[in-house]
Amino acid sequence: MTRSTHLFSGFATLLLLTGCMGYQLGGSRPEGLETVYMSPVVNQTTESAIELQVTHALRQRIQFDGRLKLENSAEISDSIMEVTLTDYSLRAISFRDDLKTTAEQYRLRVTGVATLVDAKTGEILSESKTYGEARFLFESDLTTSKRDALPTAAQELAKFMVDDLIERW
Repeated sequence: MTRSTHLFSGFATLLLLTGCMGYQLGGSRPEGLETVYMSPVVNQTTESAIELQVTHALRQRIQFDGRLKLENSAEISDSIMEVTLTDYSLRAISFRDDLKTTAEQYRLRVTGVATLVDAKTGEILSESKTYGEARFLFESDLTTSKRDALPTAAQELAKFMVDDLIERW
């Protein structure tokens, strides 16, 4: 009885492990594409210095994803990521009074386009046009409230952008 139990357990374990064949952590990538250089983010919006938060969020997202390793030089990298911020908008979405004169909650949206280029051939590997947004309550002043909400919008933009660029693999 114990021999047949051990035999059955071993067979069941073998069967379960074959279901995991081919599984790979971190996803796949094209052959020869292991590193990425991130060009400085270009800010074409009217809001100054938002590219700093977006750059930080993109670098964090690439490292979190793990499929590509960040390089600090385009010369030693397999690919180059180019990002341009194209729009920054702020809209009131709820109000404190019925006359809609005093805004209570805002939506901040940052829109950008990105391309992933093969560093050796110059071929565009993938493109993305997306946005990230954050909602926030009006606190003591609008400038501080916007500044506090920007990291959330930048992180969402980075998530969508990186996913768009490398998800097709």
